[in-house]
Amino acid sequence: MKKVSIILPVYNEAKIIRQILMSYYNEICRKFSPEIIELIVAEDGSTDGTKEILFSLHKIIPFKLISRNERKGYAKAVSDALKNCKGEWIFFSDSDGQYNPSDFWKLWIQRDRCDMVIGRKVRRRENIYRIVLSKGFHILINVLFGLKLHDADCGFRLIRKEVVQAIINDVKLLEYSFWAEFTIRACLKGFKICEVPIAHNERLYGETHIYRLSKIPKIVIRQLIGLARLYIEVKNSR
Repeated sequence: MKKVSIILPVYNEAKIIRQILMSYYNEICRKFSPEIIELIVAEDGSTDGTKEILFSLHKIIPFKLISRNERKGYAKAVSDALKNCKGEWIFFSDSDGQYNPSDFWKLWIQRDRCDMVIGRKVRRRENIYRIVLSKGFHILINVLFGLKLHDADCGFRLIRKEVVQAIINDVKLLEYSFWAEFTIRACLKGFKICEVPIAHNERLYGETHIYRLSKIPKIVIRQLIGLARLYIEVKNSR
């Protein structure tokens, strides 16, 4: 079994994917022995040339490419990648350039204390409406599920494989907050969670593919419905 699996999800990031992938490879992968680390790129039906760039990079650096022509959506693509990991520890990072790969080491040194180490964005570099919505969302999930987390939905985290195996097949209700539901279920299963402050940058190129302003009303409604269903499920299971 590998010691560490690194997952980078990718969708239509042709402008930056070469820079992102090389930065994670150089900062993390090259500092481990090749036999104990694997790098997985979960490409989700890109149409902007991202696939072709990944194919060319595959000749330069070693990584496992999961790619299909059809779009699965973020949650399904991430879920499938998590199920394909061989590492005892799984490090996940969104690949839009908003995280620093060097912050991996802040999480790594905490691995003996926790089953999952989540990056806590100290200063979010996003539109004000996303910041407000995020704060409201996290207050709501803390109240509903008795948590004390600041950034449960952060896409930068280190996870023990046992956590993934225990809950991955149950994460299906929060369409737009895969990691929030994952974190909630992990907490309720009794896994130990800790948060570590990390940097958060503005996107290197373009805008978010999911949380566009025009989609916010639809997202809020679906999130509330998903939270209600999750709350009822949890309540009925106690």
